[in-house]
Amino acid sequence: MEEPLSSSEENSALEMDIISNTYRSIIDQNAFDQLMDNWKTRLDRLDAKGADQNGFSFAFLQQLTVAQKTLEGLDIQPDDGKLERVVSEVAGPAVVFAPNLRVTAINIDGTRAFGAESGAIFNMSLVDAASIGDFEALIRSANGRGNLDQAIITIAPPGRAPFHAEAFLVRLPKTTTPYVAVRTLEIGWSEATSEKLRQAFGLSATEADVARLFFQTCNLQEVATLRQASLHTVRTQMKTIQSKTGASSQADLIRLCSMVASRELLGGHSELSEWRDPLGRESYLDLDDGRRIAWTWMGAKDGKPAVVLRGLGMGYLLPARTEMQLIEAGIKLYIPSRPGYGNSSMHRNLDVLEDNLVALRAFLDTVVQTPCVGIGMSDGIIPLLAEQDIDPNRFLALVAIGYSGLLNRKAAHRLPAIQITTSRLAKQAPRILELIGKLGLRMMERHGVDWYLERSYKTMPLDLRTCRNPDTAPLVRNACAHLLVQGHMAFVRDMQLFHAEVDGAIDRLTSPLHCLMPTEDGVFNLEEYQELTQRNDGVSIVPIKGAGDLLVYQKTDEIIGHVIDVMQASF
Repeated sequence: MEEPLSSSEENSALEMDIISNTYRSIIDQNAFDQLMDNWKTRLDRLDAKGADQNGFSFAFLQQLTVAQKTLEGLDIQPDDGKLERVVSEVAGPAVVFAPNLRVTAINIDGTRAFGAESGAIFNMSLVDAASIGDFEALIRSANGRGNLDQAIITIAPPGRAPFHAEAFLVRLPKTTTPYVAVRTLEIGWSEATSEKLRQAFGLSATEADVARLFFQTCNLQEVATLRQASLHTVRTQMKTIQSKTGASSQADLIRLCSMVASRELLGGHSELSEWRDPLGRESYLDLDDGRRIAWTWMGAKDGKPAVVLRGLGMGYLLPARTEMQLIEAGIKLYIPSRPGYGNSSMHRNLDVLEDNLVALRAFLDTVVQTPCVGIGMSDGIIPLLAEQDIDPNRFLALVAIGYSGLLNRKAAHRLPAIQITTSRLAKQAPRILELIGKLGLRMMERHGVDWYLERSYKTMPLDLRTCRNPDTAPLVRNACAHLLVQGHMAFVRDMQLFHAEVDGAIDRLTSPLHCLMPTEDGVFNLEEYQELTQRNDGVSIVPIKGAGDLLVYQKTDEIIGHVIDVMQASF
C-alpha cells in the first residue's frame, strides 16, 4: 500500500500540474479550464495568513516567470492574430499577402477563389484588366513607393463569375511595411444589415437603402438609376451617410457595410478587432501627461448631465429605444471609456483606482464642468464613489447597477468559481493573473469571444441565454470588444479594482446612492444589502427581479426608468 502524500508533496504535484497546464493553455482551451481548476485548489490550500506569493515555492514562481516570458516571446510578432482576423471576419473569399505577394493568411473561400494556400505567391493575373492599375499602385504603396491605401477592384478567377473586392493596406504596430488584403464585396445583404446600420449610425430608411445599393453596385450612377433619382440627389445622400458613419471615403463606407453584412451571415461570430464607437460620436480629451480619454454620449444633446462608467460585463451600448427614452426625458449620458477600455489610455505606473480617478476627474472638470448624476455599472461605481468621497459636491446622486464587491463583500464567495479564482489572484498574486489574462486573451483570439462568455456565465443560465440571444448578443459582444481591444490588462486591473479599499466612503456619503441589484445573479441577498441602508440612510436598495449579472440588457426599460426617476429628482 502506497504511503499518502504529505501536504508539501501534494502542493509540489499540484504546482507541476499548474506549470504543465500553463504551457498547454497556449494552444489547448481544455488545458486552460484545467489550469483554472488547479489554481482554485492551490489557493484553497494556502494558509489564511499567507495570502500572498509567500505561499508559493521559489522554484514554482521561477517556472511561471519562464512561462510568461515564453508567452511574451510568442507575442513578439502578434501579426498572425491580426492578419487571421482580417480574413476571418468576412463571409467570402479573403486573402492577405506581403508586398512581395507571398500569401500570409487566407480563408477557405479564398483558397477556392484565389487558387492559393498560405505561403504561396498571389496570382496577379486574377485581377481584372480594368483594375490592374489600381492594384499595382497599391502594391507600390506597400513597398513604400506610393500613397494609395485602398481601392475597389474586380477579381476574375477562372471558372467562376468575376466579383468586386476591396483591396487595402494592413498596418501592424511592430512592422514598418504594411501587408495587402483583398476581400470580396459579394456578400448577401439582409434586412437585418440595414437595421444594424440604422440603429448604429442613425441612418434613415432611405439612406440605408442608398448604402445597400452602393455596396452592391459600387457605382453612384447605377444607384441613381435604380432609385429613379438624380445623380446629384444620390451624391448628397452619400455625403450624409459618410458623415453619419464616420467613413472618410466611399471605400471606407463599403468596408463598413461589408463588415456589418458579414457579421449577419456569420451568425454574429466575432473576433477581436480595432475598436470603433458604435454610436459614431467618439471624441478625445488629450491631457498634458500623455493621457487620452475617449468618450461618447447618448440621449439629448443639451440634456441634463449624467456620467456613466461601465464595468466588466456590461458595456455602454444599449438598445436603440433607450436613446429615445433619454431624449424624451431630456437626459444626456456622458460615457467616458475608463483607462484601458476602448481608446482610453492606461497608466500602469499608477494604482488602478488612482488611474481611474485621474481620468474621471479630468473628464468631469474639462467636459462636464457641472455637478451631475454618476452611474456605475458593477465595479464602475467604485471610482464614482471614491471621487464623491474626495469631493462631496461632485455628484448630485449616484446609481449603482449590478453587483460590486464594494457594495457587498460578503457575497464574494458566491460568485462563479472562475471569478472567485481570478479575484483572489488579483489580490494575492497579480503577476500570475497577468499571465492567466494573456493566456485567456490568446484563447479568445483563436476561438472568438464566445470562448470567454461561455466560461464566464456557464453556471448562470439566465446570463448565458442573454449572451446567446440574437437580440442581446451583439450588445454583450460589443462590451467584450470594448474591454479587450487593448489587450488583457484592463481585465486584470478591474479584478484588482474589485479589492479597492473605499468601503468607508459609503458611510461618509452625503448624497443619495440608489443600488439597482439583480435578484438572479447568484449572489443577491436582500438582508446583506440592507446592511448598507443601516450604515447610511441615504442608500436605497432596489431589487431588479428576474435579472442576472447582465441586467442592463435583460431589464433595460426598467433600469432606464429608474435612472430617469433619479435624474428628475436630482435636478
